[in-house]
Amino acid sequence: MFLGDSLISWKSKKQDRVSKSSTESEYRAMPPAFSKIVWLHGLLAEIEFPQSNPIPLHVDNTSAIQISSNPVYHKKTKHIELYCHYIREAVDKRVITFPHVSSDLQIANVFTNSMARQRHQFLVGKLMFFDPPTTI
Repeated sequence: MFLGDSLISWKSKKQDRVSKSSTESEYRAMPPAFSKIVWLHGLLAEIEFPQSNPIPLHVDNTSAIQISSNPVYHKKTKHIELYCHYIREAVDKRVITFPHVSSDLQIANVFTNSMARQRHQFLVGKLMFFDPPTTI
């Protein structure tokens, strides 16, 4: 989670069940992320920093975006529990949007995927981590 350009929260967790596809896996990861977004949205409102625009949840799987955005029944999603489908309601109410982000630019991959050193350094640089000064 970023607030502006600042990283304020992150989480990486192994999913508790085996997904039949990468689309299902991505779609199952959306509700917990959305719950965190709703909590942060409420926190910002409490400290008088309300958000009027939909909050983007960057997703690198276009099929997961389509399932989330299209209320039409998909026969390929019948095995996904209903709790996952509440994301559609949030899209309809314009609480959240799903801008597509290329897998190459998906910052969360630094926590979950193995990659070449150069790619790792590039993504860590996007997190805006910095080394503390050695002397004060």
